Amino acid sequence: MAILGSIRKRSGLAVTFVGVAILAFIIGDFVRKDHRGHKSIIGEVAGEEITYKEFELKVEENINFTKQGMGKENLSNEEIFSVRENTWTQMVNDIIMNKQYDALGLSISEAEMTDLIQGKNPHRFIVQNFTNPETGQFDHNLVVNFLQTLDQREPAVRKQMENLITLIKADRLTQKFNTLVGKAYYVPKAFAQRDYQFKNQKASFLMVSQSFSMVSDSAVKVDDKDLKAYYDKNVNNFDQNRSCDIDYVVFEVTPSAEDRAAIARQVDQLFKEFATATDIPSFVNNNSDEKYDSTFKKKGQLPMSIDSILFNGSVGALAGPWEENGFLNIARLMDVQSRPDSLKASHILIAYKGAYGADEKIKRSKEAAKKTADSLVAVVKADATKLASLAVTLSSDPSAAKNSGDLGWFPDGQMVPAFNNAVLNNPVNTVLAVETPFGYHVIKVTGKTAPIKKVKVAIVKRELAPSNQTIQTIFSKASQFAGQNRTADAFEKAIAAQGLNKRTKEYIAPMDATIPGLKSPRELIRWAFSEDVKVGDVSDAKDVDGSFVVAALKTVREKGIAPFEQVKELIKPNVMREKKVKLLADKMTALKAVSIEDYASKLQAKVDTLNDITFSAFNIPMVGREPKVLGRVFSLNNGELSSPIEGSNFAVVVKLNKIDDSPSRDNFMIEQKQAENAFLSRASSSISKVLEKAAEVQDNRVLFY
Repeated sequence: MAILGSIRKRSGLAVTFVGVAILAFIIGDFVRKDHRGHKSIIGEVAGEEITYKEFELKVEENINFTKQGMGKENLSNEEIFSVRENTWTQMVNDIIMNKQYDALGLSISEAEMTDLIQGKNPHRFIVQNFTNPETGQFDHNLVVNFLQTLDQREPAVRKQMENLITLIKADRLTQKFNTLVGKAYYVPKAFAQRDYQFKNQKASFLMVSQSFSMVSDSAVKVDDKDLKAYYDKNVNNFDQNRSCDIDYVVFEVTPSAEDRAAIARQVDQLFKEFATATDIPSFVNNNSDEKYDSTFKKKGQLPMSIDSILFNGSVGALAGPWEENGFLNIARLMDVQSRPDSLKASHILIAYKGAYGADEKIKRSKEAAKKTADSLVAVVKADATKLASLAVTLSSDPSAAKNSGDLGWFPDGQMVPAFNNAVLNNPVNTVLAVETPFGYHVIKVTGKTAPIKKVKVAIVKRELAPSNQTIQTIFSKASQFAGQNRTADAFEKAIAAQGLNKRTKEYIAPMDATIPGLKSPRELIRWAFSEDVKVGDVSDAKDVDGSFVVAALKTVREKGIAPFEQVKELIKPNVMREKKVKLLADKMTALKAVSIEDYASKLQAKVDTLNDITFSAFNIPMVGREPKVLGRVFSLNNGELSSPIEGSNFAVVVKLNKIDDSPSRDNFMIEQKQAENAFLSRASSSISKVLEKAAEVQDNRVLFY
């Protein structure tokens, strides 16, 4: 089962989970609390409050599933932030859609759910996760066997199955809802016929065009009255989400020359000690910024600085120091062997009470597990074909439900040492039992690649990190800059005087995760959106990604229609373009031209000939998207010359040569179906946004994270 993962190694043999249902969860009852973020309300959706506590419980649940799915013990800050964002999106969507389902009476019966999981045509999520790896086909027996043994599996596995079922329910409800929406849309025959005509009626015409770019900015005058008129006419186009702009200065924290020299001296001393050390793993673990790596490497896997040296050296050879990726390194050759690069095996895991990762329901003792494993070795030796079915029914590894115990090919060194060595050191087709921290494994070795030369290398890595004194010096500099420049004006002057690099980030959203040059700027973003911070304020020195940042708040935009003063500079180019096009159209009118050729002659322009242009065309050759021009063309009579047309970017005159009618047809079912499908496509992609807007979502997360 794909969501139940496979056995792989990180720091040990671990049961990993591919989380199909990472972000799916069952919406429970919501606890009502006092309103506002500082009183533990993290948000409100359609009048329903989300508390900090319940949100964090869902986040923690999804973090655990993500760890299992990615095979990680810990997630990075960026990964945790992503999980938190996805959790919020899912919770908002679930609340909104559940209200819709309740209002419409949409539900899924127990019989329908059973059919979706075990029926003749199961849901695609079931098909995806219960496909036989040998045949590539869905295997109904895998579903049945898995469900029959579900109560014996780990709590995390059972929870993932619950979440998979929840995901299936949500998907089916969404299908029903979208079907209801789609069935409410009907395309009359007359509309379909008109659409057919728009797509197949073709116009041929002559055109003379003048681009707004031909007019200099100095030729038109734009004042606030013009800008306000444009704003009022297009006010709905200025709906915006909450955002802000900041200027900021980064005081980078990097090691000084003195820091680098001190670290180099330490590494030189370690190099001398490395040559005579006897317990190399302990030496590395005690002196390196990264733990000892006992895996064998093939040529090309070591750093370029030492690859050739150590592959051609004798055991005990030293290399370094060399600098790479911010570290000073030294290395010692530990062993040289001829080993396969990849291994292949099948297994049955017999876990026991207290074994690492064992299900709490497992009560068998270690001795009983060993006895069972030894018995299974005898059975598989007698008939190797039984291993697959035994793995499905007996293995404590949940991935056996999908792969029947077949682990496939894995790199040498990826499995926990005892497991890896058992496969490495035994011939293909050997069946044996091996103990690991996870229990006893009945292993059949099924494949090895040809041996190649590989080396084991111990590497001591020391980061070229700034000293505490360097950090304090840079922090003092940043704090002094922030303390002496508390206004935006002072901030700007100080940057210029000190020759600092000012950076700007516009349109920062409250829950943005990054700012250019800053990977984890949440503290800075929270400051910018704090209720007590006003435009023009300057922050204290903030520790961001190990450097110090001082920022000035430039602009704040509230959710809703942007005020005129905030957008007038943004709309000025549009108003200027409109005025330029009008100026060109007025110039054309003043020419009093009597033919299309007359216009071209007086404007010293060319006449373009355009053929087979449909009303539904997105662009017109030579002038691009000009819907006003298209509309006017199809309103003319054959041979008629238009008056100057004020388009979006061009002033245009056209002369219609002819319009070829669309071929006669009585049946417009194709057009009707196309229109309905287009509606369904738009509805499925936009309905959630429409419902979210109507739900008046209040998001207070910036007060918490």
